[in-house]
Amino acid sequence: MTAKLRLHAWSVLGVLGALALALWTRAVSAQEPAPPNESILGEFVVTGTTQEHVTTLGVLPSLSLDMEDVTVRAVVRRDLELSGMFRIIPDKKAPPGEYNFDSPVDVAAWQRIGAEVVVKVAARRSQKRGLIDVLGLAYFLSVGKDPVYQQTLTVAAPDVRVTAHRITDALLGAITGRPGGFASHFTYSARWGRDYRIMTMDADGHDLQPVTPQDLTAIAPAWGPNNSLFYPQSINYAPFTLMRQDGAQRTQIRLPFRKSIYSVSLNRDYTKLAVAVAEDHGGTSIYVGNLDGSGMTKVSNTELSTHPVFSPSGKLAWIGGTSQQGTQRVWVNGKPVSPAGFTAAAPTFCDTEDGIRLVYAVAVGGNRQDLVISAENGQGIARLTQNQGTNAYPACSSDGRLLAFFSTRKEGPGMYMMSLKRWTTLRVTSQLGQSLRWEPLPKSVSAR
Repeated sequence: MTAKLRLHAWSVLGVLGALALALWTRAVSAQEPAPPNESILGEFVVTGTTQEHVTTLGVLPSLSLDMEDVTVRAVVRRDLELSGMFRIIPDKKAPPGEYNFDSPVDVAAWQRIGAEVVVKVAARRSQKRGLIDVLGLAYFLSVGKDPVYQQTLTVAAPDVRVTAHRITDALLGAITGRPGGFASHFTYSARWGRDYRIMTMDADGHDLQPVTPQDLTAIAPAWGPNNSLFYPQSINYAPFTLMRQDGAQRTQIRLPFRKSIYSVSLNRDYTKLAVAVAEDHGGTSIYVGNLDGSGMTKVSNTELSTHPVFSPSGKLAWIGGTSQQGTQRVWVNGKPVSPAGFTAAAPTFCDTEDGIRLVYAVAVGGNRQDLVISAENGQGIARLTQNQGTNAYPACSSDGRLLAFFSTRKEGPGMYMMSLKRWTTLRVTSQLGQSLRWEPLPKSVSAR
């Protein structure tokens, strides 16, 4: 089947734009010869162990039955576990003592059981009606007995959970010198009922929910300004149009295209909009313009172009190739940067402490996909996954220390989170999806 007929069939059947291209990739992979020597993909950096010192951290237990206190402690402890940066002391080994909101921290007792960092978080109802006091403390025992972080926030009851994430980010900043990225949220497309719908979820896997109606197909979402969502949607198998959703309000972005929109991306300050568009000749192209859909200019130079994504540096990447087999590669600012001969998919950028890194999936043996990481220009490539099922649709935290992705590994399918500092991996949720995006919450906006 030609690329033109294939794209037409997708539109007629209402198959997801971005997902359809991924399925096309797998079909091509199954037909083409075995991929070239996988040593081209670099060394496998993930070993599950590390030679560097891992800080031992104690989180004070809570004896309170108040839901706000239980929530804050559970959120912060889970965030610290997902960060992969610490060896956390089990609760059953906590020193005996009082663990109330105002109780002092027995730093010496925690030091005796091996803690190098001690964290206390607690919450209680404020004297002001309807508000909650949230406390955060951190002691870095090698620098003295005074806390390196201490703050009490008074917030509305619905904001307790997101406040806990913000405290985690501040604690990580105090302990490591770089704030964390847990006050954030995911969006992706997944089957929920009959059709694919746009999902949202907190960074720790909480509050997973569909946010688009069940009577339409929605794919390939991206976060926009003020907690908004941009995504292509189709009703009754019509061509995919671009929508913007602000809370419950949905409006169509008027684009100068007659055919389907397959994917969308916004730059860091939400001033530019990139879309992958079906063309009359049967291929797809990337256009960039203004947030309202005006001023669209074609920027891609490949016959098939999809999954645009902006780098924090302002560069634009996409998956590009031709209708020939085995030619889909990652392109950055109009140049191919992924290895030739490997079918690539779903690029993303990570703004790490060591500079901006490019992460994407490549098709490997057994009709599987693995994740690789490189410099922004494709140099210095290394593998992040190997012999662990199919791993796809990576997305990076705002602090550049965590990578989320979907995986079918034997531990159980779902979304996983990998530390790019220690290379440890934990499962966040058991659901699979496509087109994962991860961005920080606006400072003035609570989680959904």
